Amino acid sequence: MRILYVFRHAKSDWSATYGADHDRPLNPRGIAAARTMGRLLAERRELPDRILCSSALRTRQTIELAVAAGNWNRTTILAPALYLASPGSAIDLLREQPDDANSLLLVSHQPACSELVRRLTGDNPPRFVTAALARLQLDIDSWAEVEPCCGKLAWFETPKRAAG
Repeated sequence: MRILYVFRHAKSDWSATYGADHDRPLNPRGIAAARTMGRLLAERRELPDRILCSSALRTRQTIELAVAAGNWNRTTILAPALYLASPGSAIDLLREQPDDANSLLLVSHQPACSELVRRLTGDNPPRFVTAALARLQLDIDSWAEVEPCCGKLAWFETPKRAAG
């Protein structure tokens, strides 16, 4: 069995000064939510072995804040393919991962997050609000075996619920 966490970036700042959409930063609410979700994983002792993150600024800030708040000691691998990714391209990226990591955390965007969960579980996930986090249990021995309907949703959290 393999574990996949799917983490949507936190709330971005549409009023900030930025060039391309790729460079849009987080807003204050997003900063707080990213920290909340990082602490949540640390409190549950569910830290991923490897992190794959879209190259967009808002996803990079989300995972940097989560890692710092949860005091994780993990390396983040930037995956430009996750910016505007389709579920199929996200699955292709997962299949390329080495098997030394039993668990992966993928930080991406909508609709890729919900569509990926839907494709891997065969079920409609709860609404993927900003900074939502899903944990999937995949019935595979190797990342190369990732395919539609190979997993089930173990849990789904939002910053609002996690903050109590």
